[in-house]
Amino acid sequence: MASAPLKWVLKVANGLHVALYRMSDGKFANKIANLPILLITTFGRKSGKPHTNPVVYVKDGQDYLVSATNGGSDTDPGWYLNLKTRPEAKIEVGDTAFNVRAVITESEERTRLYEKFKAASNNFVKYEQGTSRVLPVIRLTPTDISQKDP
Repeated sequence: MASAPLKWVLKVANGLHVALYRMSDGKFANKIANLPILLITTFGRKSGKPHTNPVVYVKDGQDYLVSATNGGSDTDPGWYLNLKTRPEAKIEVGDTAFNVRAVITESEERTRLYEKFKAASNNFVKYEQGTSRVLPVIRLTPTDISQKDP
């Protein structure tokens, strides 16, 4: 588990990333390690408050795939735990916002879809090798599409 000062730094960095992405309509802060980023807003499983995080994604048809790697950690990221409790979320891709429904993939489908992440970056191979948990793949299916507010 991260120390309190590290958690604070990560929280501030996350907030700056989200702010820069939004201010630029996704033109800046839209990639990590040359992989595309979306912003996902989930609702706290205890508080019900919205929480926004930048997450790498892979497209699958009209759907967006995200993986709850947490950098290869043995613990699930908070946004994933929130989706398990409440699968409705919002994503922002560039200047477009979507309401989405999250489905946690399982078995062969999860394995097949995680291969897309490994093909995109060797980091996903390392994450898989460095953790004792099966890294979840979540399918985000848009339920509507709207332009973000100016």
